[in-house]
Amino acid sequence: MTTFGKILRAGAAAALPLVGLTAGAQGQGAPGGAGSSFGGAVRGATYLRGKVICTGCTLDEVQKAQPTEHMFYQFTYQQGQLVMQVREVNNSRWSYLSWPPQLWVRANDSVFQQLTAEENLMKEIEITGLLNNSRTLDIFVISLQG
Repeated sequence: MTTFGKILRAGAAAALPLVGLTAGAQGQGAPGGAGSSFGGAVRGATYLRGKVICTGCTLDEVQKAQPTEHMFYQFTYQQGQLVMQVREVNNSRWSYLSWPPQLWVRANDSVFQQLTAEENLMKEIEITGLLNNSRTLDIFVISLQG
């Protein structure tokens, strides 16, 4: 029993510095506390690349129509919803914050008009925004690729 107690104490002593490092890394947010105004912790800009498949449709409809395709996400916003096929993301948190693949998005009206414009459907676009812990993507810039 004393050997087990020594091992347990040694393991706890070795793990304690790691706990301090992990907490410090998680505590780093956007400079100036910008994360609080977006409803959750923010870790930096998120860049998505993909194409808007349809507006006013649902994720289920798109998945049924294109069962061999993947990486579809439904973006719900105040004026409606759209489905986007995402090909690239620079944010490592995307995989766990975007499941299930339905996110709330916010942006100003001109950005939404560009995102949902019929002439931009099925075109490669890049979205610049902030993804926060409340599963909300704040979109700031949309640029057409190619």
